[in-house]
Amino acid sequence: MKDLLLRSIAFMTAFIMAVSMVSINISAAEEDEYPEDTMMDEIFDDDIVDTDNTEETADDNSPKTAKNSNDTEEDQESVPGSNERTKVTKPANRIRITSDLKPVLDLGSTYQIKYSLYPAQSDDYVTYKSINPSVAMVNDDGLVTVVGVGTAVIRVKTSKNLIANLKITVPDPYAKGKNNKKVTKITPVNDNITLRKGSSVTLGYILYPIGAYEEVSFSSEDTSVATVSSKGLITGVSDGTTNIILKTKSGKKAVCSVNVYSNYFKGIDVSKWQDTINWKKVSNSGIDFAMIRSSFGSTDVDIKLKQNVKGCEKYDIPYGFYHYTYAKTVAEAKKEARFFLKTIKNYSPEYPLVLDIEESFYNSMSRKQVTDIITAFMSELENAGYYAMIYSSAKFLTDNTYMDKLTKYDIWVACWGDEERLISNYDYHYGMWQYSSTGKVSGIDGEVDLNYAFKDYPQRIRSNGLNNL
Repeated sequence: MKDLLLRSIAFMTAFIMAVSMVSINISAAEEDEYPEDTMMDEIFDDDIVDTDNTEETADDNSPKTAKNSNDTEEDQESVPGSNERTKVTKPANRIRITSDLKPVLDLGSTYQIKYSLYPAQSDDYVTYKSINPSVAMVNDDGLVTVVGVGTAVIRVKTSKNLIANLKITVPDPYAKGKNNKKVTKITPVNDNITLRKGSSVTLGYILYPIGAYEEVSFSSEDTSVATVSSKGLITGVSDGTTNIILKTKSGKKAVCSVNVYSNYFKGIDVSKWQDTINWKKVSNSGIDFAMIRSSFGSTDVDIKLKQNVKGCEKYDIPYGFYHYTYAKTVAEAKKEARFFLKTIKNYSPEYPLVLDIEESFYNSMSRKQVTDIITAFMSELENAGYYAMIYSSAKFLTDNTYMDKLTKYDIWVACWGDEERLISNYDYHYGMWQYSSTGKVSGIDGEVDLNYAFKDYPQRIRSNGLNNL
């Protein structure tokens, strides 16, 4: 009886392992078929910084301190990017798609992606990206919308770059002799694209009415700035701006403006959550600038503010400041802005003063209310002689504000991933981009947000006599 029981247990164990291996092999096969696109961290080879863990005395020789137990729960959420994704404490070591791996969908239909993370206790997040948005688009919640005929791959990725792929096939409904709907309009998924020189992105489009299908051609008005392939793949050639023309076979047209840049500056944003920073190592790692949290709400100052400013100034790292807001009215926004100005009045930052707005309660407010709060805060900063900027996630800015009312202000947009994901989630102007929340920089223990600035802010600010300079 005992031998029989042992054999049964052994058989069940082998069976479970075999099933697990089948799941793993399926995922591997999917990844082989659609190899991982290069992330921005990998595209910019010189961004890979030394993560030397050799202990070295901090700049001010003060010991590293633990997080203050008196910090409020609100303050613990007060970090750039916290609205887009929560902090991961248990990263996943495997991800598996639980919905149909290769669904065949109809034009105009929707499809909800479902997945499982292992271990089950993981609090990891995922991001979604469509490899062919002209066939299927996907939002940040994993809802796929079918807009064209053909094949698309939806890439599901964890914070640590584990990948699961979902292949979607959309058959031509008119291949069997059905009458095609007449195309009345073509619209690019993005009207404006900012692209780095040498990088590429696929321009998606939608044909109306949904369910209509027609061949589309692409052309660039200035191929010295950007080229475009017959499949809509745009490649940046040199600095400048050009238009990409989309045209259906029947003559319907649409335009997408493309801005190509080559110069950029690498930066980080920091607060007390990075604890004591070795700014000498940060400087040697190739970081060009730092955005420092100064304050939050109407009464609280970041406990590492002075130490971080001292480190940046000692090692000639240009810096700016950001303030995390909880303002629910115009009056509260002005009060917080004045507190922000008071907090940093003795400094002369070469980068902007930034309003960080991302609290979830803004989702229940009207676009006008949120926009009014932002403009009130910005006006206080500008009237005091500072270069003002707005920070939030791409989703927050798109869903909660009137962006056409904010065109006079510079934007620092958070959208973690590569250029294609940013372009698919954000269709407006920006001067800085927070592209990662899991960066590793020598001199900082743990992870730190990584950013690119596409303007020479020190030159702009100094030449205009702003920021006490």
